[in-house]
Amino acid sequence: MEPGTIDNLSILYQSSDFIVVNKHWDLRIDSKMWYETLTLQSQLKHRFPELADPDTYYGFRFCHQLDFSTSGALCVALNKAAAGSAYKCFKERLVTKAYLALVRGHVSQSRMSICYAIGKNTTEGMTHMMCIEGTEGCENPKPCQSELIVLEHGSYSGDPVTKVLLQPLTGRTHQLRVHCSAIGHPIVGDFTYSHRQDSNPYRMMLHAYYLRIPTGKELIEVCAPDPFVTAMDSNWVPQHVTQRLEDIIQELKDKGTHKEEEEEESQEAAREEGAGGEGSREELEEQRAQCEQWLAEWALE
Repeated sequence: MEPGTIDNLSILYQSSDFIVVNKHWDLRIDSKMWYETLTLQSQLKHRFPELADPDTYYGFRFCHQLDFSTSGALCVALNKAAAGSAYKCFKERLVTKAYLALVRGHVSQSRMSICYAIGKNTTEGMTHMMCIEGTEGCENPKPCQSELIVLEHGSYSGDPVTKVLLQPLTGRTHQLRVHCSAIGHPIVGDFTYSHRQDSNPYRMMLHAYYLRIPTGKELIEVCAPDPFVTAMDSNWVPQHVTQRLEDIIQELKDKGTHKEEEEEESQEAAREEGAGGEGSREELEEQRAQCEQWLAEWALE
């Protein structure tokens, strides 16, 4: 995947309500800084000027976020109704996201859950970072969970690394980067969370590979092409396959389908038991208020 330019935006999925792009690494989603002219917003406006929404500050509504350094699948809603349906999926935890990464060292366990609580680092000079609970200056740590699955062991520029699939089960800022660093396997090229040591690779090796959003109207399900293959980066040399990526993704698809079926059954049971009750109305009002607040973040200031 080549560096981002104004006219090389890659589209993974498109409908009348959504676009899923393959975001470039080292690219901001949006920016109010006059000197940052190349952003994902500017790429979208260049490619789809007719789809920009004048009722929003930037023109497009992002359903979730990706860090500046992270590449991969990012979903964009093209109208308020679509944004609302995506919000509902995130609120009900029906969305599945999985990332590919190269991490330093050889991870010994084939699968592991990482459960460090994460808060904001208030230490002078580190306020741009997050940190795990127990770190000096860690403010307001919240429970977080990430799943790690080893795919391959190998080397990068001669140093031992592991290719892993990461699944964030919560959504804290920099969660995957902090968790990988906390277990002693920082992401290759992550200068911030490697104690400012890992500066040689041309990018941080974290990529949003799989995204599934089961909105009521359509199922959004995409895989952003794997950039961590030798054909694209000869510095990466795989040596031993532990688990096949295709098998793991199929597991995630099966789990997603099962979760959606359970949610549908739960909603059907709720409708049969107490549709229209006072509690139901209050809950609907609360959900509507939360949704309106979420959508309002994209309104003109």
